[in-house]
Amino acid sequence: MRKALCSIFGQMLLLAGCAVGAQESAALPELRSLGLDNMSPGIREQIQEAYREARAHLGDDAVCGRLGMVLETYGLLKDAARCYRRAAQLAPSTFRWAYYLGVVEAGEGQCDAAASTLRLSLRLDPNYVPAQLRLASCLLASADWIRSGELYAAITKHHPDNADAYYGLGRVRAAGHDLAGAAEAYRQACALYPNFGAAHYALALVYRALGQVGQAEEQLHLYERDKDRAPPSGDPLFDEVRALNRSATQQIQIGIELERQGRLEESVAAHEKAVEIDSQLVQAHVNLVELYGRLGQFEKAEEHFRTASHLDPGSSEGYYNYGVLLLSAEKYQQAENAFQKTIEIDPFHAGAHNNLGFLLERQGRLLEAEAEYQRAVENKPNNRQAHFNLGRVLVNLGKYEQGIQELEKTIEPEDEDTPRYKYALGAAFARSGDRQNALRYVMVLWHSVNPDWLPAWSATFTLSKRREPHSEGKEARQSLTKRRTQPPSGAA
Repeated sequence: MRKALCSIFGQMLLLAGCAVGAQESAALPELRSLGLDNMSPGIREQIQEAYREARAHLGDDAVCGRLGMVLETYGLLKDAARCYRRAAQLAPSTFRWAYYLGVVEAGEGQCDAAASTLRLSLRLDPNYVPAQLRLASCLLASADWIRSGELYAAITKHHPDNADAYYGLGRVRAAGHDLAGAAEAYRQACALYPNFGAAHYALALVYRALGQVGQAEEQLHLYERDKDRAPPSGDPLFDEVRALNRSATQQIQIGIELERQGRLEESVAAHEKAVEIDSQLVQAHVNLVELYGRLGQFEKAEEHFRTASHLDPGSSEGYYNYGVLLLSAEKYQQAENAFQKTIEIDPFHAGAHNNLGFLLERQGRLLEAEAEYQRAVENKPNNRQAHFNLGRVLVNLGKYEQGIQELEKTIEPEDEDTPRYKYALGAAFARSGDRQNALRYVMVLWHSVNPDWLPAWSATFTLSKRREPHSEGKEARQSLTKRRTQPPSGAA
């Protein structure tokens, strides 16, 4: 590691020096019996097997440490910490046991202890960036902003492609009321990883504090799109811990990540594995409704919907996914019933209101469609698609001023959908008689895209076009709220 970065660790690591001798001389922590009554049979057997192995090899740091890893992956942090302490005392020069112990202590909210342990781990391996990041985070949580900021800054200097380090640096600066500096760091984090949800949200808060309302709204929109996205951990040691998790909920998380990468068949396989482990896990069935629908396997999707609705008749996401499935199959009346049921369960479900609005619109029931689109916007103000649909139906009702106001909310941020939103806005101005503004938007598009595309785009905005709810359905598939929720550790 470069001298500059090592010098920052110097004072931190001196504090850990005395801990080494104390750790080596302390009595070895005992391996206590474990309470596993709440674990599923498969997980219980995995833990018991690792425990028996550790009891049979009490002097083997690798076996004891592996038991700690198994316990950690299921959220048994106190028991895992005991195993890591024993392994670290058996092999005080082994980096991973000190690092794992620091991770577990941080997970328990013991920031001071975690910082001390992570300093010790960095004495053994100063170059492991995930340990540096975790130490900086612990220092930040302990309000040690100066040393935390120095460490984050050093990481960004020597690893300028590390989005997490810039995000942490932004947090330190924000805590010190350096809003301009925080915004700069958050922007860099977002530039390095454009789908960094937490960084977009933090940047939105900073922009709002700076009075930059438009930029704040844009960042909030990006946060809504990516709220559960974060850069890859880049932590191979922690990945080893996660790989030991055999729970059904872990399989769902694997499936979600595969779906994000567009690997739908593999995502289905992971979700089916979750069902194999725990056939009562509703979220696996709910997700499979959507996944099989996207693969065009309607019968399998319908089968999982029936199972999900039997297990949990109150699952709004189950009915919503089923509604999107029926919509894609052009079974409009059944889709309408499914979205109505979704709203009955969850009156604030923006996606269901939006898609119900489309179904009403295609029947010519424009006032009812307007009301549904309005509810979608009220329940999810950053829903760009709902603003577009509401603006479009208002224009078709002759409410040009209101419609144009809604359509103006869709033209930022700039992405692949922006041209069609701008074209719709230009068309709305034209219908209202404002030819100057209409030409302004059309000319912008004329110079920025292939003009041969413009006539084709007009079909996007007709009442009979079926594309709009599918667009919303796509958005919903990318952000199923329940599916994105981290499942509780230890659950099967």
